[in-house]
Amino acid sequence: MFNTALSLLCFLISSIYNIQFQNTDGGTVNMNTFQGKKILLVNIATGSTRVSQLAGLQQLQQTYADSLVVIAFPSNSFGNESNSNASIKQFCQTNYNTTFIIAAKAPVSGAGLHPIYSWLSSRAQNGDLDLQIAGDFQKVLIAKDGSIQAVFSPKLDPMNEEITDAITASY
Repeated sequence: MFNTALSLLCFLISSIYNIQFQNTDGGTVNMNTFQGKKILLVNIATGSTRVSQLAGLQQLQQTYADSLVVIAFPSNSFGNESNSNASIKQFCQTNYNTTFIIAAKAPVSGAGLHPIYSWLSSRAQNGDLDLQIAGDFQKVLIAKDGSIQAVFSPKLDPMNEEITDAITASY
């Protein structure tokens, strides 16, 4: 009985490293490329009152480039992103000199979830929690082993010590 339940659990839980998605240029990004690094997933919106956090995300990407990958997921789930993928990318690069990965725009809440956010929102898939995104610029840190390490409030600045401490923690 235990082995059957364990097999079912292993079947339900999928690895974040099995997911791929499109970036703003239409290219495919395979999450398995980032195995062994921490990954900071952030849903962004260029019309959000928190858009200045893009500067902090870029600073994190530069500071921890050897051990961290920052990936931004533009979304209009909270009504603050009306731009196209090309406009989002241009805005981020022009105003914040971003070099981190920017995914193609997709919902992070509600119907039609982005594949990453579908994984994040389902304990059955991620093995950790049923995450509900609270607003633009919510941050989720994925540990080196692909598990969810921490979830940070949309209000928390990316360079906040709580986030940088989690990034530099050994797991």
